[in-house]
Amino acid sequence: MITVRKMVTFKCKMDGRCCTRYWIPITHLDALRLVIYGNINIYNAVELKNAKIYKSTKFPPVKIRRNYYYLSLREVEGTSTCIFLSPDGRCLVHEYKPLTCRFYPFVYTVHRDGSISISVNEKAIGECPGLVLDGKPIDEEIVKRLVRLAKVRLLEIKLYKEVVHEWNSELNNIFAKARNFIDFMLEEARKHKKMLESRGLWVK
Repeated sequence: MITVRKMVTFKCKMDGRCCTRYWIPITHLDALRLVIYGNINIYNAVELKNAKIYKSTKFPPVKIRRNYYYLSLREVEGTSTCIFLSPDGRCLVHEYKPLTCRFYPFVYTVHRDGSISISVNEKAIGECPGLVLDGKPIDEEIVKRLVRLAKVRLLEIKLYKEVVHEWNSELNNIFAKARNFIDFMLEEARKHKKMLESRGLWVK
């Protein structure tokens, strides 16, 4: 069961504010979407964030030469701005952007009974121009999209954790480079894409 708090009106203004404030952790499947739908050179599109500095409760850290990192979208050097943010504030990969981006400005919580509640990200209040706290019911189409997205995201993160666990468990990866991990995860992502497609859970 999934519930959504009926407290907001939301319509993305596509002004790019959120694309300059947060680092974006991604999964192997997020990366694959960039490759197959955007024909993007993934080696130039992602980077590794030191797990000693950056924190994530949902994404697993990847082991590269004895250190741990989070895979994320690359940022413009010296800034916290996503490289896919255009000068006019538009997302250059909007149609196939990472699921982390698609969920904003909402967050989900998984409860002990398996139910999922969706609410507004408190950090987005007063920051996201498309978010209006007016007490009105969330548009039905937005609710449906959030419900499906929450299910898909939970599954994709679970699959990514399995990929990272397998990678981190390999002894020879102590000598591996980031590029080696990227190649490995994309190979696994293609397998998982086929599985998700067969279950009707693949999203562009």
